[in-house]
Amino acid sequence: MKRDDRTIGKARAARGGVAILLLAALSVASFPLARVTSAARPATHSAATVTLNIGEKNFDEEFIVGDIYALLLQKAGFKYKLHVLGSEPGPFQTAMLRGQLDLYPEYTGTGLVGVLGVPGIANQALAFKTVKRLYEKRYHFTWLQRAPMNDTNAAAVTSATASKYHLKTLSDLARVASQLSFIALPACQGRSDCLAGMQSAYGINFKNVTYVASTSLTTKALVGGQADAAELFSTSPVIKKDGLVVLADNKAKVFPADNLAPVIRDPVLHKYPKIAGILNKVEKYLTTQAVIGLNAKFDLLNQDALSIARKFLKSKHLL
Repeated sequence: MKRDDRTIGKARAARGGVAILLLAALSVASFPLARVTSAARPATHSAATVTLNIGEKNFDEEFIVGDIYALLLQKAGFKYKLHVLGSEPGPFQTAMLRGQLDLYPEYTGTGLVGVLGVPGIANQALAFKTVKRLYEKRYHFTWLQRAPMNDTNAAAVTSATASKYHLKTLSDLARVASQLSFIALPACQGRSDCLAGMQSAYGINFKNVTYVASTSLTTKALVGGQADAAELFSTSPVIKKDGLVVLADNKAKVFPADNLAPVIRDPVLHKYPKIAGILNKVEKYLTTQAVIGLNAKFDLLNQDALSIARKFLKSKHLL
């Protein structure tokens, strides 16, 4: 399968990264970053003649999970086309509502905070139940089974900084934040599950804040000493690789549960109900540790996402 059409590259972009500002200006209908060419979807209910449009965000685990979904659906007889639409949820919602996307992997916390505009929920089961109910009511989208993996935003420091300032929690960080610099992704500034939440819940106000386009840049700045603290994703393999310390949200008020699940348009699910069973069978295997391992193969070993996805499914006897 040709994958050279993915123009964003392998650097892990933020869920609130700059790339989306460019993509949002493009017509969603044009799908400028489609990775696989295929014929238009015909008006038939036969899986063998149906092309499913699958969306994915522009960072490592979404590439991998998007390919996992695609390979499972292909095995069941569906054709598919993958579309990279940036990292913020807006273009995905628009494309889904217009019927231009059929399904994509989404996070419960992003669905609640970034799409629905409601507070995040720390309890994973309650977060999923709430987002599933509200999406069905508001959009007629169905959340299929959630994965155990929980990929939240996180505030991290180096082990040296943690030792110097005795940092273990966000409350600890609040005591010394005025002496420290922070680096993050642009959307972190206004989100209740990122900097805005840290400010309101803990009174964390940094000496200065720098915004960059990808988490690869935040990590380099943190490890290289250009920043004292950084926003990361909790499934980032660099946390273990570089010995970073993730500060606990000890009040459970900033970083909500963020489990991954397939979101599908109801008309598509009603026509092809077997899709639920096809995708649900893999979710239990997508644990936090498993996804960290998959991300490490992509980020640290530079393996191709499709190859990673195929090997993972074969290891679970799903391909």
